[in-house]
Amino acid sequence: MYKKIAGLFFITALLFTTVAFLPQNTQKCNIEEALKLCKKKLYPFTFQDRKTITFMYKPQIQEKEYEVQLFNGEDYRFVFNRTYAKDVSIKIYDKPKDNPKRKLIYTSENESIKKDLLILEPKTVPYLYIDIIIPVSYNTEQQGCVTLMIGYDLNFVD
Repeated sequence: MYKKIAGLFFITALLFTTVAFLPQNTQKCNIEEALKLCKKKLYPFTFQDRKTITFMYKPQIQEKEYEVQLFNGEDYRFVFNRTYAKDVSIKIYDKPKDNPKRKLIYTSENESIKKDLLILEPKTVPYLYIDIIIPVSYNTEQQGCVTLMIGYDLNFVD
């Protein structure tokens, strides 16, 4: 009798332990849905480009940098969707990582509320460097993604 109770207890404990170590965020990146939300916030700007950064969380900080070229005579709107990567931060610089004179133009860390959608209308400079900083996670089965949509509006200069 005691062996049956001990066996039942052991199996129950094993099940609870297994469930405890399952990935906590099993939500998959729905890229199409993320793009729809970005497109709504892009208006009245004209669509120019989009980029979706997908990643797996790791036990160390990850940083991915992307270069965006801007043109004089145009206003820009960047829409970032962090619905599937809430703890990811975004920093935008005027120069690449290896340039010691690099200046920070924008950081999502200044946002008072952790928003899923970030909207930025940067001033025109020849290039912007967007850094996506992915925090540490020991749940290496967890996937995340950030979507960026860029729009422009022509300003004709006489």
